[in-house]
Amino acid sequence: MSTTQVAAQSSASEHTQPSSRRLISLDVFRGLLVAGMVLVTNAGSWSYVYWPLKHADWNGLTPTDMIFPSFLFLVGISMTFSFIKRRNQGETPAKTCIHIVQRSVLLIFIGLFLNCFDLFQLPDLRIPGVLQRIGLCYLLGGLLYLFISGCRPVRRMGMLITVVVLLPAVYWMLQTLMPVPGYGAGRLDPVGTLSAYLDRAVFTTKHLWHWGGPGQVWDPEGLLTTLPAMANLLLGILAGEWLRSPSLKANSASRKVVGMVVLGVALMLIAIALNPLIPINKKIWTPSFVLFSGGFSFLALALLHWLIDLKGWRKGLAPSLIFGSNAILGFALANILNPMIGLVKFHDSTGSLMTIPGVIFQAFATFLDPWSASLVYALLFTLLIGVILWAFYHKRIFIKL
Repeated sequence: MSTTQVAAQSSASEHTQPSSRRLISLDVFRGLLVAGMVLVTNAGSWSYVYWPLKHADWNGLTPTDMIFPSFLFLVGISMTFSFIKRRNQGETPAKTCIHIVQRSVLLIFIGLFLNCFDLFQLPDLRIPGVLQRIGLCYLLGGLLYLFISGCRPVRRMGMLITVVVLLPAVYWMLQTLMPVPGYGAGRLDPVGTLSAYLDRAVFTTKHLWHWGGPGQVWDPEGLLTTLPAMANLLLGILAGEWLRSPSLKANSASRKVVGMVVLGVALMLIAIALNPLIPINKKIWTPSFVLFSGGFSFLALALLHWLIDLKGWRKGLAPSLIFGSNAILGFALANILNPMIGLVKFHDSTGSLMTIPGVIFQAFATFLDPWSASLVYALLFTLLIGVILWAFYHKRIFIKL
């Protein structure tokens, strides 16, 4: 193998069907998500951001809210192909279990390391985070999948569906029925939810989400809300099982696409129907959000799988493949470079303290409206990350766990 492999990517790149054909759509989907993560987290000015590039303030959703659950969904898909490959190579369940634990711990460690670049102060280190949530979901989901991997396919699918239903249901009963000291039961605001209370009790407010300002009382990647997030990863495992299931029918691949479309639409419609009772909310990862984001992931995968893997579309895929080939590296670079660039400060001709992002934003704002100027900066930053990843891609260097 000519590629250099270094530990650090959250999802396997080897995707084989029974026909041994690589599913390029998974790499493209992953690349689109990573590029999207970089784009929406590096605005030129947070005062001027187009609504699709922002998270919903609380209830409701935006396209940006679909990125993280879709990434978890892809982690689940990759797990199915990775585990079957390991089993076919003769790896024992015990060794696979060790691999799951090692990968999860490494993801959590990298996430904590990246959080250091927010404030550069360990006493205020944010403990939850995106990679920490991926690590926990991978640990719990991976051990569950390993435990049931010896079951018959139909039984395995049934057990996965059962857990996917139970996780959000049990989580929602805890959120709405368990009394929170000082607030009572059923509070669904940033202060009074059970998940926010637990995060404050475990981490203290100093170690929660920094962007909430002084005295932040909740974290979007907290402990309890990781339970329903795991359901998105398990939906990905279901999708992986569906994709790699053998069939003697000549049109089975098309039937699989149709099946994913039907399921995706059904999940989204159920989520919309539940919204008046269980609001769609990414911040606390409500069951309706699990359904809607899971449905979106199925639809996006179905479209990409049909277009790329079945119809052979290859035009314009290079940028997505570049981002997708080094997903964790791209995410890490964005989280390191952005705060480091922001540390460089200087005074302009008027004596005002400026940063490099501020100067670039101001330069574009002289001839563009501020929303467009902010977007141009985000696009340039994403392009910078893409150029760095292209250098790795060109040298066939892929950072993997």
